[in-house]
Order: sequence, then structure tokens, then C-alpha cells
Amino acid sequence: NMKFLLCISSLWLATQGSLAFVAKQQHHRGTARINDFSLFGISEWRDSIFDLPGAERQPLGTEVGPAAKEICILPFPYGEVLLQGQEKQLRLYEDRFIELFDYCMEHHSGVVAMGLIAESGIIQTVPLCEIEAYNRMEGFGIFATIRVCSRAQLLEITQQDPWLKATCTELSDKVPPNLELPNLVASNIENFMLLLSSMEHRLSKASDKDEDEEDKDVAEMRRKLQAAKLDDRFYDDLGDDEDDEVSELDRKGRFTQAYNVALSTDTQGYCVPTGSKLDRTPQELTAISWAAFCTNVLPDEDASFRIQALDAEDLFERLKLASHMLREKKVFTRQMMEKAGLKLKGDEDFDEDF
Repeated sequence: NMKFLLCISSLWLATQGSLAFVAKQQHHRGTARINDFSLFGISEWRDSIFDLPGAERQPLGTEVGPAAKEICILPFPYGEVLLQGQEKQLRLYEDRFIELFDYCMEHHSGVVAMGLIAESGIIQTVPLCEIEAYNRMEGFGIFATIRVCSRAQLLEITQQDPWLKATCTELSDKVPPNLELPNLVASNIENFMLLLSSMEHRLSKASDKDEDEEDKDVAEMRRKLQAAKLDDRFYDDLGDDEDDEVSELDRKGRFTQAYNVALSTDTQGYCVPTGSKLDRTPQELTAISWAAFCTNVLPDEDASFRIQALDAEDLFERLKLASHMLREKKVFTRQMMEKAGLKLKGDEDFDEDF
């Protein structure tokens, strides 16, 4: 049940050409904030009061939803969706997007929405990103790093030229009162990660006696695994020497890294029952529910699942969606192993059903 805000065709056509900024590959590397603001980020944006039409002050004691906020929107293709904690490097070089950047810094505490463009318009649920770092270079524009820190639902597009501006309300997960089943599904997800890592490792190490006659699906799987290794090495060269040990991560490693980032960037509040003896807190379960969608070598291949995860407002439902996605990946990897002539182990030949 994907929700869209229909925009005029000029918005859609504008995003089909070359965007007015370059989006570099995302990765989970920490970036030092280099802005000059002492109060800057999602907390300050939440505390901001915007003079919006129809946003009259409610009487005390009246139950209302989250207050509507103003947000600027950077358009991105559907497949480039980012989830909690993920970051992306951008180069803004067109005047209208430099103006958008300056407006965000001055009026929105450095918070901007990631507008995901599909054929039907702009997807109504958007990642909210903090501008973590930036550098202005004369003649080259602005180099900026954005990181997802929350998400919101767009209510109305209030400006389309020269750049997009909208009203929105921030979203937070519905957490079930009993966390026993969510913890069970989270354990299932972690088991899938271990199993998939083992299967993919065996597949990547499989002997290719005759590469010319190798099944194209198997060859493509190996190509992607190799691409992941090269990509990690590339970013290691850009980073510090202390990061050398993470130059080659398997799926479990990527999951653990994404989990830690999602956990550390989560600023939502959670109620934990007194005396609870469950394995994981609501915040830890939420981090698992996001990290599960951040382990693919090529994230755009999981775009449909990632968009569904972004749109899910129930923590338990997103955990179940992640488990379903990983089960599909296991079935596909098992088929690739069979085609490569690899003998399946007990766990690899068994489909869990929750």
C-alpha cells in the first residue's frame, strides 16, 4: 500500500535527466561534523516552530498527533533509498540546490528530506537526513555528507520552484507491548545472517574448473561478491589506517556494522517495561529491523523491500518483512550453490518458517 504525493510532471521530468548534484556511493564510515553551529541537527529541527497555515495552537490537554514541520526535499531516484544510519556523499553544483542547502542550514537546523521519485510521483514516506559535514569549493559547489536520522510522512508540497519544500510529520514506530515475538523474529534474522554468510563464502570459494562454461547466474553472484570486496578496499584507502581490518566484510559483518550505526543514530524515545528480562530492548530490535535491509552488496537490488521497510510504521511488521526477504535470499543462494555443484549442509537445505 505505497503512498504517493502526485506532483506536476515537470518534477518527474526534471529528475529523469542528470540531477543537479552527484551522489557518491554510501558506506558506513563515521564523518566529523564541520559546521559552525552549536545547536544543529534533528533535535533542534524537532523543537523548531514553523508558521504553517492551519497549524493553530491546540488547547492544553487535547490529544493531537505530531506537529507539522517544514522540510526541504532533495530528489533521488527510487532505488537510492537510504535507511536509518546510512550516509551518502553529495556534490551540489546547481544554483537551486545550493540555495536549498543554505535554506536548510539557516532555517531547518541542517535537516533535509530525501525525496524518492517513482513513476507515480514522490513517495510519501521520506528519510530525514542531517547534514553531517560539508565543504564549499569555489567553482565546484558544495561537497556534503548526509546521514539518515529519522523519517517523516509528507503532507503537502508547498513549493516546487526553484526547489521542493513541503510540510511533514515525523514518524515513529509502533512498538508492541509484548516483545517476546519480536525478539523471536530478531533471533531468526541473526541466524539467517550467519547462514547466508556461510553459504556465500562457500560459493565465492567454489572451484571454477571451466570459467567459460560456468552458469551465468553463478558468475554474476561471484562478480558481485568481488565487487563488494573492491568497494570496501576503495573506501578503506580513503579512511584511516585503523579501519584496515574492515576492508573485507561478509554479509554478517555488514549487518553488524549497519546495526551499530542504526543503534547509535536512533534518537527516538522508547519505554522499557520495568523488570523486563527479554533479550533485546525496543531500541535494539529497531536497529536490527533496519540493519537487516542494509547487507546487500548492491543496495538498489533490494529497493522494493527497503521502500516497504521505510514505509512500515510497526516494528514487528518490519522485522517480519526482513525475515521474509532473507528467506528469499537463502532460497536463491541455495539454488546458486546447487548449480555450482556444491553439496548442501543440513541448515542450508532447510527453510525456516515463522
